Amino acid sequence: MLDFAKDKALWDKVRSSPDFKQHRQEILEIYENAFKTEPRPHSVEEVLENNDHGLWLTSLKQLESAALMSLIYPDNEEYYNNLLRIIWAYCNEYTWAPLGHYTMQYYGKTPADFDCGLIDIFAASAAFSIAEIKNLFEERFPQLLKDRISYELRRRIIEPYRERRFFWEKHDNNWTAVCMGGVGSVLLYESPEVYYENRDRIHASMECYLASYKDDGMCVEGIGYWGFGFGFFSAFALLEREITKGEVDWFERPKVKEIAKFLQKTFLQKDVLLTYGDCNIKQNYHFCWPHMLRHIYGDMIEKIPADLGTVRDCTHFNFLLRSVIYYDINNVSEDVNTDATYSVKGSAYFIKRMKSYGFTCKGGNNAESHNHVDVGTFILARGNKQIICDVGGGQYEEGYHFEKRYTFFHPSAISHNLPIIDNEYQSQFGIGHVPVDYNEEANTASMDIAIAYRKENVRSIERSFAFTDDTVTLTDKYDITTQSDITEHFVSVIEPKIAEGVAVIDGVKLIQPEGIIPVIVKKEVKSHTGVPHDVFLIDYILDKGAKSFVLKFEMK
Repeated sequence: MLDFAKDKALWDKVRSSPDFKQHRQEILEIYENAFKTEPRPHSVEEVLENNDHGLWLTSLKQLESAALMSLIYPDNEEYYNNLLRIIWAYCNEYTWAPLGHYTMQYYGKTPADFDCGLIDIFAASAAFSIAEIKNLFEERFPQLLKDRISYELRRRIIEPYRERRFFWEKHDNNWTAVCMGGVGSVLLYESPEVYYENRDRIHASMECYLASYKDDGMCVEGIGYWGFGFGFFSAFALLEREITKGEVDWFERPKVKEIAKFLQKTFLQKDVLLTYGDCNIKQNYHFCWPHMLRHIYGDMIEKIPADLGTVRDCTHFNFLLRSVIYYDINNVSEDVNTDATYSVKGSAYFIKRMKSYGFTCKGGNNAESHNHVDVGTFILARGNKQIICDVGGGQYEEGYHFEKRYTFFHPSAISHNLPIIDNEYQSQFGIGHVPVDYNEEANTASMDIAIAYRKENVRSIERSFAFTDDTVTLTDKYDITTQSDITEHFVSVIEPKIAEGVAVIDGVKLIQPEGIIPVIVKKEVKSHTGVPHDVFLIDYILDKGAKSFVLKFEMK
């Protein structure tokens, strides 16, 4: 499989063509950083003290970069020998799943419950990488190493999958696609007979993953998890299409086609993506997928800007490999289409790109996968920056995905652009579904977000946005049965300045009703990747019992 990826002419081109200069530089950079430490199995102290993702990232970087460097530079013994060493080290690891995943509520184990067959997203993705690398280096690897790889894949992945059932087989988010995509690809490479024995079961899992999307193809988990989940789904689906000679072709599905178009809808400006859910505020897209998807679908997938995506964002070998083998410089554009409107009713997303700004708002509910408390929030982008922002996800810490989730800043309502009623934020509990209605003639988007507050005295909160070439006007109208205190709350990562009584963010004026003064508070937080940065909370405290609020964002 992927026979064209074994073509010497392909790698000669990658090694010499200026089109691949960025690939070569960045893969070398990944390699040099990763191999500052020796490739080796982790010690007992390291395994016990670092029971989550971080411990494995260096090993994954060593694995993927050494393999790519050996493909690009086949005569370089250093790269090849380091590849042999890191694969051998991986084969000698205590576990391919971080111990933090042992203790997840889904598995209910302790670190003492050693289980080489515990399959999680790390075990499945590492297995996929190793199986694919073995296939690509079939003629170069010593027989001892090939036999060892096959043995480890069988005891850690193939036999456990045959003998057990895992929660992720019927889950509703990226875990299903990543784990099943990884396991399914290992079966295709190593044990096609086991693939055929379990094909209905594999397909049932992939149907569960696709069922987590509405027919509009929008990913409520966020752009990062779209790339992660749909990336593994697509890599597996391409391999499956190849091995079955087209008998199975997921890419013909209308829903899969819509999911494939998700990325192109998320650009607000050239360097700004929609960042709802658990992703980075400066989220980069997975570099390989637009190229691979254009390989599959052609012009149905729009060309994308070159600057935002980089090879460095590929955190798994199958991503990094496909960022090379499907790359085509003709797929790259200078900018995004600056005259586009997407009104996606099923998932309740609205996106508008104008020449001078980009805008998005969302409805939905507060029970979505990787949920944030954010029904009614919005993002305004100008000058390739988020002016009014969604800070995305926070650093994953103990409790972030479970009982403590909404005590963290990023998933909570306080990090989103929403009204506060009687000192209470929007409810973290999902109920109902809030649609976003777009009136094309009036050029307005609107929704009623009252249901998300779960307060008996709140009958409606009609939130609307009106658009012109250089303004966005927010209007909130409240129908509340009591004389309530209302604060309109907004968030920016750019420090606002006060000029003539109004807040100004990077040249954008926030013009509020007369007599109301914005209150600005600086807060330090950590990004999804753990980088400290400041956010600025901008509050407009209204008169008690206020019935409406209007805020104009002027970009003249």
